[in-house]
Amino acid sequence: MHIIIDCTTTQNQMSHHGVGVYTENLVKNIIKNKDIKISLLLFNGKSKIDPILEKKGSNVEVVRIGKVRKSDFLNYLWYLTQYLPNILKIKQKDSVYFCPYFWVGIPSIFIPTVLMIHDMILPIYNIYSEKSIFHNFGKKILYWIELSKTIFCKYVVVNSTQTKEDFLKYFPRYDKEKVKLIFLDGNLEGNDPNWDEKLPPDYKERGYFIYIGGTVYKNKNAKGVVDGYKDFVERLPLEKKPPYMIIAGGSFTKDNLVAKNFRKYIKDEGLEEKVIVTGFYEDEQVEQLLSHSIATINLSLYEGFGIALVNGMKAGIPVIAHDGSCYPEVLDDAGLIVNGLDRVEVGKAIFDVYADKELRETLIKKGLERGKQFSWEKTAKETLNVLKNI
Repeated sequence: MHIIIDCTTTQNQMSHHGVGVYTENLVKNIIKNKDIKISLLLFNGKSKIDPILEKKGSNVEVVRIGKVRKSDFLNYLWYLTQYLPNILKIKQKDSVYFCPYFWVGIPSIFIPTVLMIHDMILPIYNIYSEKSIFHNFGKKILYWIELSKTIFCKYVVVNSTQTKEDFLKYFPRYDKEKVKLIFLDGNLEGNDPNWDEKLPPDYKERGYFIYIGGTVYKNKNAKGVVDGYKDFVERLPLEKKPPYMIIAGGSFTKDNLVAKNFRKYIKDEGLEEKVIVTGFYEDEQVEQLLSHSIATINLSLYEGFGIALVNGMKAGIPVIAHDGSCYPEVLDDAGLIVNGLDRVEVGKAIFDVYADKELRETLIKKGLERGKQFSWEKTAKETLNVLKNI
């Protein structure tokens, strides 16, 4: 058997997003199988999987397909000129192509293909681009042109029951037996001594809550985190300095209009000295940022899986999450489920976790136990089984 895997999302701007983390960890575990021929498509240049490639076996080859390209509206051009020619060049009689990210191109017409669908968030919210209505319309056309190739895929892999249901709403004729549910995992690794360099000097005395890994897109509901935190602050005695609310992620410090409006909202709400926007953080800082926090808050209105929840559970802290999409499925009873659009409900949950030591300890214990059910090794094994079915 010969498996071709697109790994280019471990090299461009997607490398720190969910799809890049997914591809990185999936490949790390799949290439441990010495009895399968594996070809990894990579741009020229550095990749997050470079450390494991140094130890790869003779059954694994790296196929360079040209200089690094951002994932953007020119994806179809790069697919025709970089991806597809190389796929056809290395294709063998027993080849199967695994596509972790459909935007870069789905060669399902030319080679047996298994596609990973992370979510259906763009059509559900009609947010294909936030630059302008023209960008949104243009990218919407490109989205459906590419995703229409799904009907030729041998299997579709999804990461939650919610994603499976959403996918089948848009592709009701696709054989639901060929839509395979495979959970993902979190990604806690590394030990960066400078993990707290962007935190306030007195964070140890005051403590902090954290929202990590999100973006300023409306569906992520970062505003809901700020609103809930403000309600929490109002519940505290006036003379008490509240714990900080740390919002970590590169998109929050960008110069685009959405990010600027978000920061302005924090200031207008009088929270500028309490809500700290750190900007970009390294993967090696995640575990420490989480484990030193009081709790992690994730109020996204829609997620395909929710790696952030698993990260929180495995880091040994309480998790507060929105009651929607896949979150209840992933979290089960190992965290607090709230209406992320109800500032009072969110604020009360934050206060309860802060003030009730017994509740905190119960949530931590349940979270650590629930976290054991998620494993990248298991994800890779189940994905490999799907590929072998072809």
